[in-house]
Amino acid sequence: MVRLLAMSLLGVGLAAGRPAVATAQGSPADGWSPPSREMPTMPAAEALRGDWRTALGGWMRGVEAVSGADAAQFRASGDARPGSPRVRFVRVTSGPYPVAAWSDRNGDGRADLIELFRTGTAVAQVVDADFDGRADVVRYHTADGALVREERLR
Repeated sequence: MVRLLAMSLLGVGLAAGRPAVATAQGSPADGWSPPSREMPTMPAAEALRGDWRTALGGWMRGVEAVSGADAAQFRASGDARPGSPRVRFVRVTSGPYPVAAWSDRNGDGRADLIELFRTGTAVAQVVDADFDGRADVVRYHTADGALVREERLR
C-alpha cells in the first residue's frame, strides 16, 4: 500500500514536471535570530504592568515581523512565582493570539524556553536545554508547525 502510494506520488511529480520530493516551506521566523546566546532574566511582575518592552529588552526585536501582528497591539502578562518578585512565565499576546512566551522551567530566574508565534502556532523556539543560562538550540517551524530546521549553538 505504501509502495503504491509512493509510486503514484512519484508519477504525479514527474507528470507535473516537478521533482517528486517535496521541499519544506520556510519558517515565518526566517531572518530572525536570538539577540544573544545569553538567555534573558525573567522580569518582575510589576515591570510587565509598566513599560514591559523595556523589561523584555532586545528579545522582542523582530517579533512583530515574525508574528505578522502590529506591535502596538501587543500586551504582556506573567505568572508570579511564589516568594519571588520575578515571574515564571511571560505571555505576549496580540488579541486572542500568542506572540511570544518565555518560560523559566527550573526556577533560576532566567528564561529557559522562548517561543515566538504566528497566528497561534510556534514558529521559533530558543532552548536552554542544560539550564546553564545560555541558549543551546534554535528551532524554526513552518506556519503550520512542522519543523524546518534546528540549529545547535556553540
